[in-house]
Amino acid sequence: MRVRRVGPLDSLAGAMYCYALTVDSQEETAMKKWAVLAGAGLCAVALTTAVMTADETMTGRLVEAGCATMAGDNPSPEHVACMVRCAQAGEAIGILTDSGLYKITGDWAASHPDDLAALMAKQVRATGETSEAGGERLLAATKIEPAD
Repeated sequence: MRVRRVGPLDSLAGAMYCYALTVDSQEETAMKKWAVLAGAGLCAVALTTAVMTADETMTGRLVEAGCATMAGDNPSPEHVACMVRCAQAGEAIGILTDSGLYKITGDWAASHPDDLAALMAKQVRATGETSEAGGERLLAATKIEPAD
């Protein structure tokens, strides 16, 4: 049950409004419940999707994402070669920074195979659009170059 303003009535005391008690039909009540649930669902989807930010430049070590923490600060030449092979086979690469791993999205590794091999496990400066999805930090890299 709800109170609804029906319309103005003119009187000597000025404009007054007439109020009426109405009862929603079961169909209206069900539609309102579905609208609330749909709105809540849209909010949940919006909160779980990636949040995009502006271009950012970061410095860190270029790594194969699966080996990022196993390689240590100074990986052996064999380990570096393994990371390059894995990255060339399509495994994810990333930039390991002081604040964590940023996985590189897109086709940078495939379109820069020589740079990938030369820069693997070295300090680099990467520029691109950062985002976060599924609890992972992502970088859509537009440029990766040696850090000076």
